[in-house]
Amino acid sequence: MPTPDQHLLGGSRQLDLRKLTVSLAGGAMRIDVQTSKITTLWNPTNGFDHVAFTIFIEVPGKHGGMAVMPFQNASLPGGMKWHYRLRAHGWSNAFFSSEGASAISEGTSASPAVRIPLDAANNAVSFILPDASLGRLTSLSGVKVYVTSWDYDDGYRGLSPTAKEWAFSGGTGTTDPLIMDDFMVFTLP
Repeated sequence: MPTPDQHLLGGSRQLDLRKLTVSLAGGAMRIDVQTSKITTLWNPTNGFDHVAFTIFIEVPGKHGGMAVMPFQNASLPGGMKWHYRLRAHGWSNAFFSSEGASAISEGTSASPAVRIPLDAANNAVSFILPDASLGRLTSLSGVKVYVTSWDYDDGYRGLSPTAKEWAFSGGTGTTDPLIMDDFMVFTLP
């Protein structure tokens, strides 16, 4: 069994995404993300710590959308544009529409809130978006979902050329993408 220091040093690999499943029931969307390990060292309100999930959703036929990933120094891959974005970590559950979003703006706060149940035994975090959140979808046809992992502490964790106490090392922090792992799902046309 890992010691607490090994958890803090990344021995649990909380940022490693293993599996992504997207489903729809009664217009509500469920996104299941399996990680390497769920930890709760800091007693997080949402039941998982040392990882932040950012989920981008493109709804087919919906006007607008953004390619830029706010505060992550990146744009979505494959020509994708997001209409809705969820940023969740141990203490936040923030849902946005792309209206007003930019590289330095998360967009417009959206509701209703996303539920975040856990399956700790299987190291899985679920995100359940109520039917009203996405305009009451009747099908997943053409929906695109992109999920990234990173860490978050009053903003996405910093990145620096050398190791620092509260930053990841190996980049500039101003231009390098703040993405540790990612998954994309393109649903059937």
